[in-house]
Amino acid sequence: MDFLTVGRIIKTVGLKGELKIFPTTSFSFMRFKKGANLYIEANGEYRKVTIEAKRTKDKFIILKFNELNDINEAEKYLGNFLLAEKDYSLLKKDEYFYEDLLNCTVYFDNGALIGLVYKIEEYGPYVTLRIKTNKKDVLIPFVEQYLSNVDIASKKIVINYIEGLV
Repeated sequence: MDFLTVGRIIKTVGLKGELKIFPTTSFSFMRFKKGANLYIEANGEYRKVTIEAKRTKDKFIILKFNELNDINEAEKYLGNFLLAEKDYSLLKKDEYFYEDLLNCTVYFDNGALIGLVYKIEEYGPYVTLRIKTNKKDVLIPFVEQYLSNVDIASKKIVINYIEGLV
């Protein structure tokens, strides 16, 4: 089973096992709805949990899970990641999960190696790939005009050559 990180558990809330989550997903409206199944990763194991209730506070989400009913049980998971199963049906054509883009090798369409994607950043209306090269980090917008080919299976991205881009 493939998982995506959708949040990090940062603290408990109240005495009934609620957890404060820092969300790391673009699909918050789907990932954190009542009845959704998620997984808490702890020590290499995955505990399946079901959302009983949800509320938001500032940029955080407060979740109550059916399986956690007191603060002592909830405290065991502080600092751990909250995961969801990868569901490719959520993606439209030419959309990708950020985690799938990480560690892809990036080339120009002339075959020249650019480097390795190690971070995804969001700047305004588009996503930007932060690529580690031999000399420095390079930022390349992940937009159709620059892309020649994206092959997630082989972890390869080909960018149209543009003079002065790198």
